[in-house]
Amino acid sequence: MKIVPRRNLSSQGRIVVLNGPSSAGKSSLARALQECAPDPFLHVQLDVFRDMEPPGYFRKGQPEVSALRLAALCRAMNATCAEYARHGQNVLLDHALPAQGWRYLAEDLDSFAVLLVGVRCSLEKLEARERSRGDRPIGLAASQVLEIHAGRSYDFEVDTTARSVGDCAAAVGEWLAGLPRPTAFPEVVRQCAAV
Repeated sequence: MKIVPRRNLSSQGRIVVLNGPSSAGKSSLARALQECAPDPFLHVQLDVFRDMEPPGYFRKGQPEVSALRLAALCRAMNATCAEYARHGQNVLLDHALPAQGWRYLAEDLDSFAVLLVGVRCSLEKLEARERSRGDRPIGLAASQVLEIHAGRSYDFEVDTTARSVGDCAAAVGEWLAGLPRPTAFPEVVRQCAAV
């Protein structure tokens, strides 16, 4: 197989962030998008990164240790997206961005054309999904639902409360086919730089 020197990299892939609370359907949406999007997309998934952690990883230690671990998690995911995009690969970043995560995203991906997609769902539906899944702490979705989207703007939004994953993926895929230009992420970068 041919070696590709970094200096020969010319085209950037697109980075699409799917942001929403736990159990909103981001991972299902990403998998469905891989089937219907106009171009191939890799799925960088928060759960895969969290699966690398030992039990109690965020429960042990001092608050500053947890803050460092959260920064490392977010920045590792961002670095993965950046490397794939530098190599011309499109990426779906499946995330539940906390307040600090937005800053890390802005700092790490400010040189990329990042599209932000809000994945919304009613609390009632989130809690029902959480109970049926059995692989999430009960109350996780409720603890995230208000903070995840608070004060955030997106380039595109879907609501999985009553709409199927297939319908949501088709809507996002159709939107992506129009080659939209990022408007929300440059504003995130500006806001983070001003603080």
